[in-house]
Amino acid sequence: MSDHNAPELNPTPGERFTKFLKRKDVLETLGWAVFYTTGFVILGGKFYTKWMPTMMSTDMRAIERLMVIFTWISAPVCGFVLSMATYTFRHGHRGDTPPEDGPATRTNRLGISLFGVMSSLLALVAILYGLIELNSSAEAATKDAPNAMVVEVTGSQWVWSFNYPAQGVTSNELMLPINKPVIFKIISEDVNHSFWPVQLGVKADANRYQTTTVQTKPNKLGAFDVKCAELCGLYHAYMETNGAVVTTADFNNWVTAQGGHTA
Repeated sequence: MSDHNAPELNPTPGERFTKFLKRKDVLETLGWAVFYTTGFVILGGKFYTKWMPTMMSTDMRAIERLMVIFTWISAPVCGFVLSMATYTFRHGHRGDTPPEDGPATRTNRLGISLFGVMSSLLALVAILYGLIELNSSAEAATKDAPNAMVVEVTGSQWVWSFNYPAQGVTSNELMLPINKPVIFKIISEDVNHSFWPVQLGVKADANRYQTTTVQTKPNKLGAFDVKCAELCGLYHAYMETNGAVVTTADFNNWVTAQGGHTA
């Protein structure tokens, strides 16, 4: 004979979680989350690399890899947010009289805990990966520094000029020999600019009273664009010039033609 006066036991966390997952709205939201997450993963792995500028340096390759990995890391969070927005759009109230408010999200401990833990883990992975990439780039730059060619970059409204101290050449074109590490020493003659040889994956501020130093290693022949990435006045959009990665022989010929000498 059952005891009708026995107190009802509270469900365990596992039972609450199982019940939560069986809800129709949760299942539909999770389905949309998987759909959007999968789409962003495919987008990042298959298409981002095709839309990015041509990779012409080791730094640009690292940037491409970083963009893909960070897209994959952020895909679940973005997918989850879009899934909730999709569910709300599909099932939101459209009548004249609004319905009673449902349970507030801020009181759903399970939902808040899951979202907080997953977001924190993904953010931690992104931070650790970024630190590893920065450390790897710094080690490569230190290793290549003794053999690097120095190019002094000067920005002024609204032109770039490049001085090669070892070769005795100054030019408005940025010519670089392939597979030769290069150190850019960047400064401005007036307002702040931002030195951006697009396909080389380098971007650094050009300040008037401080020299900024960055390093890269061109590894593919071809032309690239040099632009200013800092709003610097009326003709900022026209502050661009040409650059090219050429063979060592072609670079030496160019230096000679400019009246300089090969190092």
